[in-house]
Parts: sequence; C-alpha cells; structure tokens
Amino acid sequence: MSGPGTESGTGTTLRPYLRRKKSSLGETKVAMVGMDGVGKSAIAVRFLTRRFIGEYDQTSESKYKYTTVVDGESVSFEILDTRSTDGDHGARDDVIRWADGFMLIYSVTSRKSFDALHDIKRRIEEGKKATHVPMVVLGNKSDMTHVRQVTNDEGARLGADFACPFLELSASEDVVKVVEAFHSLCREVVEYKRRSRTFLDRVFGLKKS
Repeated sequence: MSGPGTESGTGTTLRPYLRRKKSSLGETKVAMVGMDGVGKSAIAVRFLTRRFIGEYDQTSESKYKYTTVVDGESVSFEILDTRSTDGDHGARDDVIRWADGFMLIYSVTSRKSFDALHDIKRRIEEGKKATHVPMVVLGNKSDMTHVRQVTNDEGARLGADFACPFLELSASEDVVKVVEAFHSLCREVVEYKRRSRTFLDRVFGLKKS
C-alpha cells in the first residue's frame, strides 16, 4: 500500500489543502468499497484535488489524509481506496475494523457492481456486529447514459433499503456531488458516534445509580 498523500501507479503527489486548526469533529476514517473498475480512485482523487484522472493502477491500495471543513467544523479525513481480494470488493475484515464509515460504490453501467453491494453491506454489518453502520451508496459514471444498466430510481431504492444517503454522479463531471458524498458520510459517522456515546452514557449511568 502506498503511503498517505500519494496515488499508486500515477507518480502524482497529492497536495491537499491542510488546515492547522484542530478538528472539533475528530478524524473520519472512510473505506471506499465496491467492485474494481467502478471509479473508487477517481472519486477519491476528485475529492482530494478537485481534478479528474481517468486511469489508475488497480493492483494496489492507496491511503490518503485530508483536512477540510464540513458544516463549519474542521474534519480530518483518512481515506482508504481499496482493491478487491478474493472477491471481497475491498470489504475485508481488517478494512471493516479500521473504518468509521463506508462509501459503497457501483457503476451505473454495471448491474453486477450494483448487485454486489448487498454482499458488501452484509460483510460490513457482520464485521462491525451492528445493523446500522455509517455508509453512503454512490452510483458513479452517470454521464455514460448510452450504456446505463442501473436507473437512478433503483439506486435511490437501494439507499432507502440500506437506510443511508444515496447519490448518483459522474466523477469526471460532478465535483460538487463528489464533495457532497464525503460530507454526507462524515455526518453519518458523527451522528453514529453521538448515538453510541449517548447509549453508553445511559448504560453506565444506570449502573452507577
């Protein structure tokens, strides 16, 4: 795996606009999962640099760190751009344990990549031993309408079934939506952590009484 701040295979050094303000929302660890070829790397680099790059080395994983502002608060993202091993689509046990939230990505040009998200979600929930893990469903390559296999309505229904945000976009054209996707996942993670703390406070509070 390449080190934070580099993209494997391209020789391009990412220079995120790091801010020195301490993050009041803490660090959000994001795992980008889905079948190889759906555009995970393009989406990650679009978020980090606002640039679109079409070709990537799909044999190795990359991890990035990037600090930005979400809803007026400084947030440090750590992003893992996964690769599939033995058909797991990046949803390995070590990745699941590491991540706070998951970006479940499919290509609207591939029904197979869309259907794979059910198994990915199952792997994540089993690994986290939880039924509601922070995640966002993301349909990429929406500009390729002539070869579309998955409709926007189908993507929206899957997001509703998974009880998580859904966005459809084109990494090559929709930088605003790419940023929105990461911000939405950050909000999901923050809310999940808040609920978890509230639950623990109630449990320990009851034990102390």
